[in-house]
Amino acid sequence: MRFAGELTALGAACCWAIGSNLFAAAGRRIGPVEINRLRITVAMVLLGLTLWVTRGSPWPFQATGTQLALMALSGLIGFVFGDTWYFRALVVLGAGRAALIASLAPLLTAALGWPLLSERLGPLAWLGMALTLGGVALVLAESPGARAGIVAGKARAGVIAGILAALGQAGGYVTSKLALRTGMDALSGTMIRVTAACGTMWLLATIEGQVSSTVAALRDRRASLFLTGGAFFGAFLGVTLSLAALKEIEAGVAASITAIYPVLTLLMSARFHREPVTARTLVGALVAVGGVVVLFLR
Repeated sequence: MRFAGELTALGAACCWAIGSNLFAAAGRRIGPVEINRLRITVAMVLLGLTLWVTRGSPWPFQATGTQLALMALSGLIGFVFGDTWYFRALVVLGAGRAALIASLAPLLTAALGWPLLSERLGPLAWLGMALTLGGVALVLAESPGARAGIVAGKARAGVIAGILAALGQAGGYVTSKLALRTGMDALSGTMIRVTAACGTMWLLATIEGQVSSTVAALRDRRASLFLTGGAFFGAFLGVTLSLAALKEIEAGVAASITAIYPVLTLLMSARFHREPVTARTLVGALVAVGGVVVLFLR
């Protein structure tokens, strides 16, 4: 099917946008650290059930040692390392600035994909990436989070945290594609990634004495409902689609198309949370969409 990889990447972006709005609703009731642990846990359960129904086993026992190692490493780099630094950037810089710096991930993915995956992008692909990321930056720069002052700590520390977060996301993407090239399917790969990240997060929670507080957050039934929905669309369906896109198209292109999700998130927020949308936001959204079209037609 033509544009299968591009459409799958766009589907991942839509799922992440829906998940982000649901996590935002849950975040008003429970903390972001608890959300991060619980979303990964719920996603692991959903993935296990899906594998059980479709393959007859909740775990991809057919995976080779190399595939297991690469996907587990991808989960640690992307979910644990990348997300940890992203939350630190959020605390220091606020949501807008943190998201702007994290949007470097597609460029870093393309840079890593050149030597590690032998993926050389043509002029149209770079143009599409530039338009997409430029549009995303324009929208995020207009958001209240981007206009707000530094929340806590020093700006330099926040910028470094944001860059490390982007590097973690890029490293997770490239490592995943190395595993997918060996013939692993996206669903099994996502299960291994999420399980490795989930186990590490709960181990760290145990060491830090935060298990009881995380479990206690589930007492809020409304927050749990939002959390489950966010985990389904974000960490389960969205991540699976992103790996499926990686299997079809270049890592840098897939990362650029999925990077449009903050724009979709803001547009959805305007509809469901009644957040204002300015002319600058609409222009940025159109530029980002134009970039995605160029990536489709590259």
